[in-house]
Amino acid sequence: MSHDFIVIGAGHNGLACAAYLAKAGASVLVLERSTRVGGGCHTAEATLPGFKHNICSMVHTNIPLSPVYRDLELERNGVRYVYPDHLRGTIFPDGKCLVMYRDPAQMAAEIARFSARDAKTFTQLVEDYGEFIDSTYLPLMYSPPLPPSLQTAELEKSEEGRALMQWQASTPVQLLDELFESEQVKVHFLARMTVLGFPPDAFGQGWICLFRILKAEAPICVGGSQQLAEGLRRVLEGGGGVARTGAGVKRILLRSNRAFGVELSDGTRLEAAKAVITNVEPKKSFLQMVGEEHLPPAFATRVRNYHSRGRSLFCLHLAVSEPPQYRAGADNPHVNRAFSQEMFCGTVADQVQAYQEIAAGKPPRREMLQITLPTLFDPSQAPPGKHTVLVWQYAPYGLAQEGPQGWKRVRDEYAAHCLELWRSYAPNMTKDKILAMTIQDPADTVQHNDNMVNGVDVVGDMTPDQMGYFRPFAGWSSYRSPVEGLYMCGGYCHPGGGVHAGAGHNAAGVIAEDFKLKKWWQ
Repeated sequence: MSHDFIVIGAGHNGLACAAYLAKAGASVLVLERSTRVGGGCHTAEATLPGFKHNICSMVHTNIPLSPVYRDLELERNGVRYVYPDHLRGTIFPDGKCLVMYRDPAQMAAEIARFSARDAKTFTQLVEDYGEFIDSTYLPLMYSPPLPPSLQTAELEKSEEGRALMQWQASTPVQLLDELFESEQVKVHFLARMTVLGFPPDAFGQGWICLFRILKAEAPICVGGSQQLAEGLRRVLEGGGGVARTGAGVKRILLRSNRAFGVELSDGTRLEAAKAVITNVEPKKSFLQMVGEEHLPPAFATRVRNYHSRGRSLFCLHLAVSEPPQYRAGADNPHVNRAFSQEMFCGTVADQVQAYQEIAAGKPPRREMLQITLPTLFDPSQAPPGKHTVLVWQYAPYGLAQEGPQGWKRVRDEYAAHCLELWRSYAPNMTKDKILAMTIQDPADTVQHNDNMVNGVDVVGDMTPDQMGYFRPFAGWSSYRSPVEGLYMCGGYCHPGGGVHAGAGHNAAGVIAEDFKLKKWWQ
């Protein structure tokens, strides 16, 4: 049986793209190698029965405000989010903390506890750039990227835009040094970058830091991240589409440089009358499934050079009998009820050094910890009165000299080290409070989802050469590929990794235009 479109990979981007096309009247088949849909949107009882742990994604920052949530009526399809009252809390070694708030006035007051001048600067930034970011942030994510020349021309028209252009060329540390005087304020806002995998001292990313200073949210998917994937699947099937699990794609079939179908691992051949769409990371999609011999040499070189060398995550999934109580709660009690608590050393220099250690294959011995308890806000993810905890420590994928297999030797000791670091901030989290623990080292992350090459959770480094118009490759950011009838829709496309379905949404729009489908969502 032939379908109009075959989507390879049932991660949330593939499902979103397929759902848009199915609701446009196309016949759509999604093929997934795993026995479940969702990709990184995976919730499992990783420790004890009844304790639901989010394995590869916790933060769905933009989904509830996105066109995807509205267009696909995800709430009607069982997807619901709750919002913690307080966003994130940065906790410092001296027992003080800085909590991030939605309300700019409340945020300025919090900053003023550390620096009156910095509070004034923050308020001025909100006045100068708040409206600009509100009006451009989501539209930039949910549309194909602009060529650099057009983006520059637009920014050149205003004083604020020209400042953004200069900040765009700087590092996050340079931007923060220019704007703020308090070390704690700088550490807090720099953490907004490091949690996304942006190196703190990388040129060309300072302007992103401004977005992170002024724009933040922390919605929790009720029932766990898997529920987003299940909701997207319901939308797809409601539009007549099919999601087939346990169906790994071995090869993309070509005829005269046109993709016309796929061959499954068991040898089954399936045809696509219009196009094949891949949600699988580029090296597997093009070098393996298509074959390098079928690609233009320059494009093949770009694919080979696509890199995932940034920081990875060393994760602990914990089932606990009570939530942590931080010493810093004496400074601001809201830190105990924030979406996450971040302990990222005491100075900007500490964060820079930790990233340098990670690049050298050394797991940091100082704290680069992020802690999240979704059960504080969604009790359905654990038995009554109990909680799940996700502990992230930023770490390298491979250890120096040993590579990723080196984690087998050190993982237990490093897990104990991370717990001791955490306890130094939350002393009530003694061993008896931890009912069970599952370690997920960076190599384990790849086993869960091999789209996250080298354990990089944003599906390829978010560096200036792999962002916007250059993601995944210069000249190929339109979700099309040099193989006719083969499109891209994964997190390796603009706007990048993370759970927001931007790439799936944008790819569907491009495909609908190319095949003259009704864009019912406009």
